[in-house]
Amino acid sequence: MKDTLQERNKSLVLKAFETLFNQRDYETAERYWSPQYIQHSAHIEPGREEFFNLFRRRHCSLARSPCPESR
Repeated sequence: MKDTLQERNKSLVLKAFETLFNQRDYETAERYWSPQYIQHSAHIEPGREEFFNLFRRRHCSLARSPCPESR
């Protein structure tokens, strides 16, 4: 059975979320988010790097060991 466009889109989004939120693989996640990404939140500046930085900071604040940026 062929995948529908909806199923392929869902799979793509799940891969993107897994890559960024769970694996925290920012280099690979760049494939899924445009450099011009717009996060419609008053607390996050526009752009992919600002969005990624939000998760980098959040991860570091929750980490039980030092973050790579702080070593």
